[in-house]
Amino acid sequence: MKTIRINAVGFFSFLFLLQPLQVFAHDPNAKADGEGTLFEQYAWWEVWNPLLFIALAVIYIFYLRVMRRIPSFSESGIPLKKNAAFAAGLLAVYVALAGPVAVMSNNSVLSIHMFQQSLMYVVMPPLILLGMPIEFYRFLNEQVFNIRFLRFLRWPLLHLFLFNLLWSFYHIPFIYEYILEHVLLLEVVHVVINISAFLMWIQVLAPDGLINRMSYVMKMGYMFANGMLITPACALIIFSDVVLYSSVLEAPELFFIATPLDDQQLGGVIMKVVQEFAYSIVIGSIFYKWVKAEKEPETPLKSYPAGQ
Repeated sequence: MKTIRINAVGFFSFLFLLQPLQVFAHDPNAKADGEGTLFEQYAWWEVWNPLLFIALAVIYIFYLRVMRRIPSFSESGIPLKKNAAFAAGLLAVYVALAGPVAVMSNNSVLSIHMFQQSLMYVVMPPLILLGMPIEFYRFLNEQVFNIRFLRFLRWPLLHLFLFNLLWSFYHIPFIYEYILEHVLLLEVVHVVINISAFLMWIQVLAPDGLINRMSYVMKMGYMFANGMLITPACALIIFSDVVLYSSVLEAPELFFIATPLDDQQLGGVIMKVVQEFAYSIVIGSIFYKWVKAEKEPETPLKSYPAGQ
């Protein structure tokens, strides 16, 4: 069983380690600067990133093999919900980091960049976590989060503020533009925010009794607070009457974006709408579990003869 838990953690980490360096973010060095339309300036492999596709396919195959070795799944099979959630999480990674989304994000189209980040921070992490077996959470709870200097990983409020502060500060204009000019720093920042997103999500998606002791009400409040904390950053982008990011002025003109300011405002709207949609689904799911738990009758205590 311990080997299964370690393997579960292994393929989870593999999700990050096997990806090409540039796929976590738009790469300023990959901007189109030649003749022709935007997509005509890239070879098909630069657009569709077959290396990323192969990496994700390997991760999914590894996932299936590990899941089938878990005793509870070896006979009954992998639950469809878990299988579908994990596959959808990997699909979200591919949609965000390859194809048209990656190309337009590479070329500083802010609205697409926001969509890319929303997929990586708000959509993908909960899907991956929902696809994980309970052995994964038990391993984290008993073998990782119990280590003295790692016990802070159990603190929901820390991850609530850390994730939202990192994501918000990243979009402060002068910070955003500085990071954009330094590719290695850009990759590090995206990986750090991505990890913080997983740590935020795991607080509410871990099975009951593992990782933390938050009640259903506290988990719903936690997700509501997430939505409130990211609102100022979204509002700054949406309601600004000037272009905040100089890089947006260099973005190519696309048929669905009239001006750079429209691109910026659309980006803020996408960031907020995707986040609200995902958080609302999670809050609704938690509420449903709460109501279901309240309706279930308590298991009566067995009575035993005296002396037993």
